[in-house]
Amino acid sequence: MAEIERVLGIPEIDRALWTALPPGWLALLSGHSGSGAPLLAKQFAHAGIGAAPVLYYTTYERTDEVKKAFTDFGWDPQAVQIVNLADEYYERVLVRGLEVARAREVGLSLEQIVSERPLQSDLLTFSLTNRMLSDLAAIDSPFRLVIDSMDFFFEALPPHEVTTVARQIRHRCQTIGGQALMAIHASVHDRVAYSLHDLADVVFELTAEPRGNGYEHTLYLEKVANRPDLSHIWRAEVGEDGWHVEDRAPASG
Repeated sequence: MAEIERVLGIPEIDRALWTALPPGWLALLSGHSGSGAPLLAKQFAHAGIGAAPVLYYTTYERTDEVKKAFTDFGWDPQAVQIVNLADEYYERVLVRGLEVARAREVGLSLEQIVSERPLQSDLLTFSLTNRMLSDLAAIDSPFRLVIDSMDFFFEALPPHEVTTVARQIRHRCQTIGGQALMAIHASVHDRVAYSLHDLADVVFELTAEPRGNGYEHTLYLEKVANRPDLSHIWRAEVGEDGWHVEDRAPASG
């Protein structure tokens, strides 16, 4: 019997999906703040270790925080290529913009700024879209990729460019057998989020609802391309080695 492919690294879900998904696929994970979606994104990355190169793009956590989260759950952060897009964007775009604004405030012209500290071409031409697409173009074998989260792209790019990035990721997955997960904050950027929902081969949503003195987490499998019969609801809990699910609907009341 063939070994079950690790999709999320949660056996109950992996068994349901591993034969239903094409060789290359794109997943969308949505979750409100506090739902635990960032941990599930990291668990998805960990599940790909050993099978293919794994790239983890963080857009709001410090790199050390990402590494610590991996370590806390017994996962190896050294086996994942962690790219901090927010830091790159800040250092190569926002900081330079602040320098220009500050210089103008004290009366320097742009020509004086350039003559005193020549602008490097990469500072002037840095594009978040090109940054992602160039990384994808350099991959020529199966891979696993995480973007946590797409909210940063919505803030930095026009909506059509966000869709372009998502389409290019999906195309690359289909071409060379990649597996990618894009995380997004639920209910934010609704209109464009619908287009990402349509592009994705599989869609998850993680929620957290108050129950007594704690929260009850629910993981919804909302969409599997061409397999609506696989839609499902699990109660989810975090254990020492990440998320676990129970194959039953959450209790009512």
